[in-house]
Amino acid sequence: MRNIVGLLFIAIALAVPPVTARAVIPDGASSPSVAFYYGNDAPLELLDQFDWVAIEAANLAPKQRERLERHGTQAFAYVSVGELDAWRPQPSHLPDSVLLEDNPHWNSRVADLTSDEWQRYLLEERIQPLWNDGYRGLFLDTLDSYRLFAPEGRAAWRQQQALVELIGEIRQRFPDMKLLVNRGFEVLDRIHGDIVGIAAESLYRRWNPATGIYGSVPDTDSQWLHDHLSRARDEYGLPTIAIDYVPAADRELARRTAERIAAEGFIPWVSVAQLNQVGVGLIEPVPRRILMLYDKASTEAGELANTNAHRYLAMPLEYMGYAAEYHDVNAALPDDVLNGRYAGIVSWFDGPIPHGQRYADWLLEQMRNGLRVVILGDPGIPLNGALGNHMGLIEGSEQRQLRIADHDDMLGFEGMPSHPAPYQHGYQTTRADIIRHLTLEAPGGRSLSPVLSGPWGGIATWPWILQQAGEAQQRWILDPFAFLETALALPEIPVPDPTTENGARYWMTQIDGDAFVSRADFPGSHFTGELMLTEVLQRYRVPTTVSVIEGEFGPHSLHPHLRSQLEPLARRIFELPWVEIANHTFSHPFQWEKLDEGDLAGQGETQAGFNYNLPIPGYAFSLEREIAGATAYINDHLAPPDKSVSVVLWSGNALPPEEALAHAERIGLRNMNGGNTHITDSFPTLTRVSPMLRPQGDYLQVYAPQTNENIYTNHMRGPLWGYRRVIETYRLTDRPRRLKPIDIYYHFYSAASPAALKALQQVYDYVSTQETLPVYTSTWSDVASQWYDLGIARRLDGGWQIRAATQLRTLRLPPALGWPDLAASRGVAGVRDTDTGRYVALSGAGDSLLQLSPHPPETPHLRLANGRISRWERHDAKRLSLRLAAEQVSLHIALAGMEGCDIDAPGARQQQQGDQVILSYAGSHSDRIEVSCDD
Repeated sequence: MRNIVGLLFIAIALAVPPVTARAVIPDGASSPSVAFYYGNDAPLELLDQFDWVAIEAANLAPKQRERLERHGTQAFAYVSVGELDAWRPQPSHLPDSVLLEDNPHWNSRVADLTSDEWQRYLLEERIQPLWNDGYRGLFLDTLDSYRLFAPEGRAAWRQQQALVELIGEIRQRFPDMKLLVNRGFEVLDRIHGDIVGIAAESLYRRWNPATGIYGSVPDTDSQWLHDHLSRARDEYGLPTIAIDYVPAADRELARRTAERIAAEGFIPWVSVAQLNQVGVGLIEPVPRRILMLYDKASTEAGELANTNAHRYLAMPLEYMGYAAEYHDVNAALPDDVLNGRYAGIVSWFDGPIPHGQRYADWLLEQMRNGLRVVILGDPGIPLNGALGNHMGLIEGSEQRQLRIADHDDMLGFEGMPSHPAPYQHGYQTTRADIIRHLTLEAPGGRSLSPVLSGPWGGIATWPWILQQAGEAQQRWILDPFAFLETALALPEIPVPDPTTENGARYWMTQIDGDAFVSRADFPGSHFTGELMLTEVLQRYRVPTTVSVIEGEFGPHSLHPHLRSQLEPLARRIFELPWVEIANHTFSHPFQWEKLDEGDLAGQGETQAGFNYNLPIPGYAFSLEREIAGATAYINDHLAPPDKSVSVVLWSGNALPPEEALAHAERIGLRNMNGGNTHITDSFPTLTRVSPMLRPQGDYLQVYAPQTNENIYTNHMRGPLWGYRRVIETYRLTDRPRRLKPIDIYYHFYSAASPAALKALQQVYDYVSTQETLPVYTSTWSDVASQWYDLGIARRLDGGWQIRAATQLRTLRLPPALGWPDLAASRGVAGVRDTDTGRYVALSGAGDSLLQLSPHPPETPHLRLANGRISRWERHDAKRLSLRLAAEQVSLHIALAGMEGCDIDAPGARQQQQGDQVILSYAGSHSDRIEVSCDD
């Protein structure tokens, strides 16, 4: 963006006065939230929270623009009207006479707007391709660049007349194109009917391109711009946007400046001069991504799932509401301003990394820009020189026996060594603002700190992260929740919670297709599927996702002779109303990463003695066949007419490559499986709790919340009753923190023995006693996937905006934030306070507004339900209408705040309990429920 008037500013200090009250947000009906972002890699999960976004179209793929629009964001493609940027393809047909002046500050050339060639270039080579690509909004910049060669008089008037004609021609050729302009005050009286808004830079804070210095705007210049913006707003009714600039690290100044602009009745956008930072506007999106760095070259098979960062850090971050975005430190590092885009950077390396100096320079730049960094394990680089000086650290090591001189509650989370190992690496501090969470002392009084935090982030070195006694026995020394929260200075936010809905914990059930061809160890030698049908599926009529493996018994399989017996059995199972159909692939890959397209089946051997996939005669491995082909077989031969495959349940080690996830998404399948959550009373450590998601390129793999019975039974070698210990896992992933929903996850071989079948029934019986909301795995896969990108933004009035929350419908509210103000909120259905969290229920309608109060709500609201909201309408504080529907179970609803209220709930049995009304239905759906209360 160019500000020609700004080139003449003189840098002087003008402090922005502190804001002591909340800013007055401009009228929402005419004031969209607006962002300007020209960075190389657009953070869609943040930008799609705005109503309008001006972007550089060259940096945005068509599917990214489509995503913005799906979330209700109008994209405005940047078009420089008065200048030709050097980095763009240079039109060979433009004569030199068209470009009259250089603008060295922006490496561009200023054009003659009266030139037919220039106008033809803009219309045909810049705007027409944008129209063809689907853009229906343009941000027209550099409208006043002509002042560099025609500052006033007749020459300036001719340029202005050409500008008016150009805008009129754009509107005539592209009638649906919305135009947002930067300045153009001289012609506003002639173009105001053709534009939807006007922006201008440097109302209070500016950047001087000649000096590269940020500063305040002189009073006279500020007043001049204020008057022009006021005129555009008041006389023409246009949304008026003030774009101010502050250093990347000074986020508080950006917020104060945005509040000051908003208090004047203008729409703010405060960012860095290059506009490659997610700044502050009428809303400030909460960065929910953590840039997680790992060294792919030193990772086993280069697999993300094998990294310490993924195995141990992703889960605590997910609980706190933050998603890991993984990046190989050996690849090109992001070069835009990351403060405002990420909540922090986290690394966990096992040793030195290549290209260390490049990484050190980049890391220092991010710290200087105000982004916090957490370093666990080996930093990968020496923390010395300019980087060490910035962090206030001096590296050191000690080979003599040390003693623990002091530590705080950051250590000893699950265990604590009584004596440090002789060799230790740590740091001495050079500043008072560094907190030493652990201090080790050597003979003679010399001390080192291997765990500390400061204004730049935090560091924790080996062996003070995990206490290990072999691969299978380890526990946290460091409190990962407290350390990450402290080191990253994570703010209190409403946390998107994928474990709970309407106050109840999710419950899903899934069966992998393994052993559907096997006979059970019962009298009569029934197939396992027969016993599973009669003893489990018909007994526990809850939403259940059932899969089969085509390669076990299909027409081209290991056992085609069983097809006549097993296909009818599969049809009987899939016809059950509470069964959702899934695909467990064609050849059941055991190790996905070892298989390439065209590999013959049955080649190679895993550590457990299995082939890489089932040895199906003549089969050459194909991802298309594994996913789309097996899905077509099930749909064509096994599924009833009113059903089709909804989910792919990954097989084997459940590490599908990105291409497999792409195949599943292309044919509309959700995905599930993977992870290894199996914390028990014998090993009550959170190191056994896996994350929820495994990002792979542009796709997400959704892990199963708990692992299957194979782990609890020692691969079915005994004890065969071992799966009942999953009940311990359910409890330990619920308290003291609800980390996971409930997943009853097993195979058909659980019906192969009396002990295994009995254990499975015990698991069902236990879960049936819990307060749950039963869902299909496809439903929860949607919840988990939406969690990754869900947008939350602070509003300048103190409220919270939640955009596109259609599947994920719960926010866990930290007690410090208070309670939902239901009357002032929108799309907020209720709240339930439990010992695992304060869960705020959203309606699922999409965009929501959460306003907060220090007091619990007294108006009628939803407290608990085992179904999902299908309709929610709060007419006022005393009246509401709602409908709910459960998945295949009888619906139960608890409404609170009902004292003095009447309720009309056809078909429900009602029970009053204090200020609550309990509604119970024989079926799974409610009719319209009406609540009205006395004044």
